Parts: sequence; C-alpha cells; structure tokens
Amino acid sequence: MEIIRHLSKEELADLVIQSDERSLRETFEALPTWGRAAAERNEEFWQNQRSAVWSRISSAEHRSSRRLPILAWALAVATIAASGWLLSRPSVVQPQQVRVDPDHELLMEVERVVQIDGPVALEPAALLAEEMVQELPAKHSQNHKKEPSHEN
Repeated sequence: MEIIRHLSKEELADLVIQSDERSLRETFEALPTWGRAAAERNEEFWQNQRSAVWSRISSAEHRSSRRLPILAWALAVATIAASGWLLSRPSVVQPQQVRVDPDHELLMEVERVVQIDGPVALEPAALLAEEMVQELPAKHSQNHKKEPSHEN
C-alpha cells in the first residue's frame, strides 16, 4: 500500500490497466470451457430455463395490471377530495391592503392648496403682495431683468 502512494498518476493508471488485462485474459481463456459446459446441457435444462423466464415475465405483467385499478381509484378519490376542498372555501376574495404613498399624498395636498389660491387667512397678505409688485416702477424692473455686462 505504501508503494502505491508514491506512484505518479501515469504509473498508477498503467498498474490498473495491467490488472484489468490480466483479469480479461483469464476470462477469455475460461470461455471455451464454459461454452462446452453449456453445450453439454440437455434440452430439458434449456426448456426449464425458458419456462422460468416466461413465468417471471407473466408475473410482472400480472402485478402491473393489478396496480392500474388501484391507481385509478386513488386518482379519483384525490380529485373528489380536491373538489370538495375548493367548494368549501369561501368564494369572497379578501381585499388587499392599499399602500399609501406619502409623496403622492403631499402632491395632492399641494394641488388642492394651489387650486384654492391659498388659505383664507392669508388673502390680505396676498393682495398686499400683488399691490407691491404692481407699484414697482417699470424702469426699476427692467434693470433687474437685464444682465450686467462685464467689460475687460
């Protein structure tokens, strides 16, 4: 065993192949003897072999033919049980929980506030702001719109 551990993979493969060749050689050398022994058997032996094989085949067929009705009944019972279970379940679909998006709710609230032009309490301040914007001189507002020029 120690020697095998020190062999390389190729040497180990060669050793296995040699062992297989030796075993096959022994089998092939014994083959003619086995053939003569088989030929010397009488017809009664071969008839018994054939009848044994056919009896095994027919018993296997008989077993499989007995299983078919059992399988059919089992399938029918399973189908009836599944149907009964489906019929006994309540047919009302449970409502799913509605997920609320806080961003969407905020946008909807902003839209409502914009449509009503702000709260009633701030209406005087809004009027005041509009008057201030209208009273600005046209000349002053043009300077704000014009970009300053940078000369080098």
